[in-house]
Amino acid sequence: MKNLNEYIVVIKNAITDPLCDAILEEFKNIDEWQDAVVGLGRVEKYARNCKTVIISYPHVIEKNKKIRLKLDKYIFLSASKCIQEYNTKFPYCKIEEDSGYELLKYSEGCFYLQHTDSFKARPRAVSCSFILNDDFEGGEFAFFDKELKYKLGKGDAIMFPSNFMYPHEIMPVTKGVRYSIVTWFV
Repeated sequence: MKNLNEYIVVIKNAITDPLCDAILEEFKNIDEWQDAVVGLGRVEKYARNCKTVIISYPHVIEKNKKIRLKLDKYIFLSASKCIQEYNTKFPYCKIEEDSGYELLKYSEGCFYLQHTDSFKARPRAVSCSFILNDDFEGGEFAFFDKELKYKLGKGDAIMFPSNFMYPHEIMPVTKGVRYSIVTWFV
């Protein structure tokens, strides 16, 4: 019998340093950053205080199509390797597709309170987050009322079931800016 924490998988160097750098170079200073939402589109800064841009949306890709399509392809390849590894470890996990890629920016003081990733309007099976930089402090992934904490390095991914049994949070960034990409597998 497995423990709950065994379904939380950290994959070191899941995304290459050059790809992390290229994503940040392309998207770091864009105008499309918006306040991140919870649920079905509500901005609730007391619960989730960070900026986001969904880099897989056609109108975002269209602004620099050649480069952004190439980046999307390489993110997809990295995500595919991660879910293959997760499926190998947990053969009853049957994944068909991902949700696209959301780039997140947590500036100093930003956070996301404990929550889960699957709900009626957006059923998700496995959550995946790629860390794009590690030149910040704070911003740890925490699970189960902070019983488990993960400080990930640049290029690392963390994967876990999206359901109600995996409440998690992003702890406040205390110095610098934390960038990550999230996707969900269904």
